[in-house]
Amino acid sequence: LLNVTQWNSSILCYYNCRGQRKVLPIKLIVYRKPPVLEPVPALAVGQRHDLACVVAEAAPLRKVTVRLRRGGALLHRRSFEGQGQDEPGTVRVTHGLRAERGHHG
Repeated sequence: LLNVTQWNSSILCYYNCRGQRKVLPIKLIVYRKPPVLEPVPALAVGQRHDLACVVAEAAPLRKVTVRLRRGGALLHRRSFEGQGQDEPGTVRVTHGLRAERGHHG
């Protein structure tokens, strides 16, 4: 599929089973990468900072999971499984951290 513009679409799949033609509707959810990823600025060593991630116009929100990492270490994880809405929405996840020497990425 090319140039799908509706994020919450359905398509019809046709197939033959034992000589009978059958049709099955399939729900298609389209994802795209965010247009801009803002880098984390340099942080002062020893001071507390709030790391924040904003995911704009994500849908459906119940499928969104945000993971905040420092290198390979998972700092914070938040899912929005309880969100029942199908319309796009914006989520913000924050995590407090203290920058230390040797922290990169």
